[in-house]
Amino acid sequence: MARRDEMNGAAERGGGIATPRFAAVMASQALSLLGMEILQFVLPLHLLNLTGSGALYGGVVAAGFVPYTLLAPVGGVVADRTRKRGVMVAAAAALAAAMAAYLPLAGTAAVVPATVAVLMLAFASQALEQPCVQSAIPHLVEPSEVGRAVALVNQVGMLTGIGGPVVGGLAFGFLGLVPIVVACVVCFAASAVVAALTVRVSYEPPARTAGALATARADLAEALSFLRSSPLMWRTILGATLVNIFGSSFFNVCSPYIVTETLGLPNQLMGALQGALAVGGLVGGAVVAAAPGRFSIRSVPGLLACVAGGIALIAGALAAPLPALGTFGALAALYLPTMAACMCMSVVATSWLQTESPGTLVGKVMALTLMLANFATPLGQLGYGVALDLVRAWAIALAAAAATTAVAAWLARSARG
Repeated sequence: MARRDEMNGAAERGGGIATPRFAAVMASQALSLLGMEILQFVLPLHLLNLTGSGALYGGVVAAGFVPYTLLAPVGGVVADRTRKRGVMVAAAAALAAAMAAYLPLAGTAAVVPATVAVLMLAFASQALEQPCVQSAIPHLVEPSEVGRAVALVNQVGMLTGIGGPVVGGLAFGFLGLVPIVVACVVCFAASAVVAALTVRVSYEPPARTAGALATARADLAEALSFLRSSPLMWRTILGATLVNIFGSSFFNVCSPYIVTETLGLPNQLMGALQGALAVGGLVGGAVVAAAPGRFSIRSVPGLLACVAGGIALIAGALAAPLPALGTFGALAALYLPTMAACMCMSVVATSWLQTESPGTLVGKVMALTLMLANFATPLGQLGYGVALDLVRAWAIALAAAAATTAVAAWLARSARG
């Protein structure tokens, strides 16, 4: 039986990385992530334009991470025990319907709860869908190509990260909210259709001798037991948690406020800055994809130190007596290499976790990683949102750089130990 499963997996993976089934998953993901990038960028920005409140902006963004964190373990169980195609179709279809329902509420007093609801649904769908995509990769490519495949999936995310905010920011600035919502509905509907018609991942239902809840608890307990056997995995996941609190939250919450409120620049330029972040991520993913053997898990502290240095330079640019456009140009120039280092670190850590996990636990391990890495993210986003109304942006950036440096130093000491 084990031999037959091995032969079936080899037949599905084919040779190299350019398999039709891997391409199908990437195509559906590209459409879904494009819609996700647009809505996650424009909807909170719409509220920021209406209210000018950094605290409200940070709170709304943070609210989305609550279902993401709570549902991540469920996503892992779903990924290993259901057909991945069905999850991808259902998630995209639900988001298409939600965006269609959002439009009539966007111009009413219900815009705040409606925005929170859509963002929470968007993050919930990611919590269920992303473990399916991540756990599918080892089934679609050869083991030696997993690192390259992870990098390519991340590059798809970066490409949509360029198109979503840039196109979304321009369209929002010139045409208003309605075209944005329509574009999201089209993207999600197309993603559902592509997944339904082309995505194929082999699936044999695992044995289940108990009810759904008992089975889920047993699955997660098995994954936690495996993680407990690997201190390096725990340190990597904890490091990712701290990076999300101090680093990722800074870029997610502070960037729109700095551009639109501190510098007083239009929404279109915020889209351009998000594009610089995405291009940096694309470069970082390309570096790993081009030479996957050059990086190991021990490269993570050094890459994180580069991220901390980039944030420190951003603090210097914000403190410098430059005109608004000069500051914006400096930010765009610094965001790109900082995000490149950040993406290198993310791809290296993610591919290492996938290749080190047993095949039957990949989905659950990745889901627990997502949950543990993101459970404190809302606190960071709320903290930055409140701080933006009270403290100058350069001081916030300097504090983020110092905290990220401390995390890098801790990981380096742990690696040596």
